[in-house]
Parts: sequence; C-alpha cells; structure tokens
Amino acid sequence: MEQLQSNKNFEEQKDVITNPFIKIFLRIKNFKLYEWINFIGMFIFLVSFAWSIRDFVNYIHMGKPESIFFGVFDRFTNQSNWLLFIFSFMYFLWPNHTFFKDNKFLISTMVYIFFTFVGYNVVLVGIAGGYGYDIQKPIDFVSNFWLHVLCPIYFIIFGYVFMIQNKNKQPKKFHKLLLTGMIYPTIYAIYLATIPFVYKLDNGNSYSVYGGATNTAQNSMSWAYICVMYFIFFPGSYVTFYYSWVGINKTSLKSN
Repeated sequence: MEQLQSNKNFEEQKDVITNPFIKIFLRIKNFKLYEWINFIGMFIFLVSFAWSIRDFVNYIHMGKPESIFFGVFDRFTNQSNWLLFIFSFMYFLWPNHTFFKDNKFLISTMVYIFFTFVGYNVVLVGIAGGYGYDIQKPIDFVSNFWLHVLCPIYFIIFGYVFMIQNKNKQPKKFHKLLLTGMIYPTIYAIYLATIPFVYKLDNGNSYSVYGGATNTAQNSMSWAYICVMYFIFFPGSYVTFYYSWVGINKTSLKSN
C-alpha cells in the first residue's frame, strides 16, 4: 500500500519538477526490481568498455593499429556487450524513448547477447577449439568470463524479470520483430563470410574474425557454422524469447 502511494506521489510530482537530477533521484526511489537490475547492470556493462580500451592500448603498443578494427570493433562479442551498456544507460535516462516502444530493442538485445554466450562457449570453445578460458592468464580469464558469461547471463535475467513485471507489453507482431531484428545479424553474417576473401594478413593468410571457425576462404565447415547460426539460431532465439513473454502472460492470467 505504501509503495502504491509512493508511486502515485511520484507520478504527481514528476510533471511539475523541472530539475532533471531531482527527477532521476525520484525515479530511483521508486524503482521496481527490473529497474534496479538495469541500473546495477549499467555499471557491470560499463566494465566491458574497459576491456576494449585495454585491447586498444595493447594493439597500439604492439604496433598494430589496424587491429583496433580487425580485432576489436569487428568482434560480435564486443559489439553486443557495448550494446548492453547503451541499452541500460538509455533505459535509465529515457525509459519512455521511442527506441523502447513495443520492446523490440529489448528482445533483440537479448538475442544478440545470447548469441555471444552460445557462439563463444559452444561453437568457438566447445566445437571449433582454439578459444577458451586460460586460468594461467588471470586478466584474460576475467575478461573472457565477463564478456562471454557474466554479462550475457545478467542481461537475460534482466530481460525475463522485465517480462514478468511488464506483462502483455511484448511486440504486437512477431514477424515485424523478426524482420527488423535480423537486419544486424544479416549485415554481420555477410561481413563474417566475405572478409576472409577481402583482407589478407601480412603473412598472406586470409583474415578471419574468429579464426578457423569463420575462415570461409580456407575452411569449408565455416559456411556450415555461419548458416546454422544465421538461419536457425537467430530466428530460434527470437521465437524463444518472444513466446516466453507470451507464456508468462498466459501463466499470470491462469494464476488470477
């Protein structure tokens, strides 16, 4: 009852208060669970930028400035983790922004970071090999764990808590969600498949974003990995997260 009264008071106050910092403070006072998870996550995801800056510095120190793009910016791991911070920061400041309309942004971000989790831990580490968690290199171990395990799991938990506390607010049409959400994976899949034919390393070998697993110029199995991820994993993930929300809605109706 007190919480409802507090929320009511906040709604009445926010329209007359002009100071943005006071508005933010009042919002924080009345945060729901999913908003607290997002707020804490914002700082967790910010650390992802620290790992990227570390890579920038290392490549410059090694005399390989070109690797800032071919090695940092073109990694889906980095892109998806940066997206987590962008999402959480924007949602903290502007929860009613048009980007969050119908919550397409939320489900797509969940799909992208889920791909980072599965793509690294299952495909690159478990199937293709050549990647992993080297406990003899503590900083690399923490960085890999942070980007490929902690952040993905944390954001997906946030997503499900958001669904539970925001019932019946999923996108209205699944096909529109899928079509818009697949734009980014389509562009990235094209880049992943073509870059080995376009860019050569100093030793003459083809450059591949994720080594042999995505070296379409020299490893025919790479095409299978990319096709399975693009045609099965991404659409399947959209189905999973979207209909999880629908299922949560139905469960709540039965309980009532």
